[in-house]
Amino acid sequence: MKLPKNYFENLTVSRYRQYLKLLPDMHQENTRIITTLILTFAAMSFFGVFAINPTLSTIVTLKKQLSDSQLVHEKLGIKINNLSSLQQQYGQLTPDLPVVFDAIPESPQAPGLMGKIFALSQKMKVQTTSLAVSNVQIIGGKALDEPSYAFSLQAQGPYADLINFSKALTKINRIISVESLSINKDPKLNILILDIHGRGYFKK
Repeated sequence: MKLPKNYFENLTVSRYRQYLKLLPDMHQENTRIITTLILTFAAMSFFGVFAINPTLSTIVTLKKQLSDSQLVHEKLGIKINNLSSLQQQYGQLTPDLPVVFDAIPESPQAPGLMGKIFALSQKMKVQTTSLAVSNVQIIGGKALDEPSYAFSLQAQGPYADLINFSKALTKINRIISVESLSINKDPKLNILILDIHGRGYFKK
């Protein structure tokens, strides 16, 4: 149907309003589209938080575990290096261990110490006249804390030999301490007498 050219010019107000009602409501259409988009984005954000949050928590937990594992790995590496260093040092000290064990035996081994002292006196050409060990481990009425025992000896000979014997005594392969040393002359026999009081040590 072809409308005349002046059809809309002669259109009445009531007829114009009727035509407008036939057109779609663009304002409502835009509002509906915007509302739909907003609700869509809100729903995506809402469900996205619930979907992503556990993943983010897992990532944070894994990162912390990785950091802790790296720290433990570093500490283990340091301990391994320290143990390796100690092993090397122990290997270097192994040849000297028998000497150390001889110097500080597990038990008192008093007869062994007395034997070493007697053999040393013969080597240094002095005559041992008395050699005794005491099991009483007290000094000044108080018991000793360290495991040890007292010994005493008397020897006679030339002055130089007695001095050399005294020096050599402190160098034997047993740890001892000389608590007193004196050299006196016996006026009756006209000889020099060495008197030593010392202490021998052992492990507990």
